[in-house]
Amino acid sequence: MLSAEDIVNKQFKTKRDGYDPDDVDDFLDEVVKELRRIQIENDGLNQKILASESRVAELQRSGGPLAAGPIVGTAETGTSSQLLQLARKLHDQHIQEGYTERDRIIEEGKNHVTRMLAEAELRQRNEINVLDQQRIAVEREIERLKQFEKEYRQHLKQHLEKQLADLANSGQESANSF
Repeated sequence: MLSAEDIVNKQFKTKRDGYDPDDVDDFLDEVVKELRRIQIENDGLNQKILASESRVAELQRSGGPLAAGPIVGTAETGTSSQLLQLARKLHDQHIQEGYTERDRIIEEGKNHVTRMLAEAELRQRNEINVLDQQRIAVEREIERLKQFEKEYRQHLKQHLEKQLADLANSGQESANSF
C-alpha cells in the first residue's frame, strides 16, 4: 500500500529538460495532503464502526442469548428482543453507511488524483510545445548567424585580397618609377 511518507520521500532522476522539480514537488505535496486527509477520515469511520460493533456486542451480552424468532412471553422480554433487533438493524445500517462513505471518499480521491494528473500532463505538453518552439527559433537564429559569419568571412577575405593586390600594384609602380 502506498503511504503518504512513500510519496514524500520519493526521489526522481532528472534527464535533460524534464519536469520542473518544483512543480512536481508541489503536485506531490497536494497528493500527500489529500491522501493524509482521506486516511484520517477513513480511520475515523473505522473507529465509528468498531464503536458500533462493540455497542451491539454489549447489547447482545446484556440481553442474553438470542432466539431465531420472536419470543412470546412477558412484555419485558418482548421489549428486550425488539431493542436487540433495533440495535442489530442500527448496527448494520451504520456499517453500511461507513462502507458507502468510505467508497465515496476513495472514489473522490481517485477522481481528484486523475484530474490533477490530467491537468499536470496538459501543462507538461503545453510547456514542451513552448520549449520546442523556442528551440526551433534558436536553431534558426544559429543558422542565420552561421550564414552571416560565412558571408562576412568571404567578403573580408575578398577585401583583404583586393587590398593586398592594390598594395602589390602600388609597390610595383613605385619600383618602376625609380
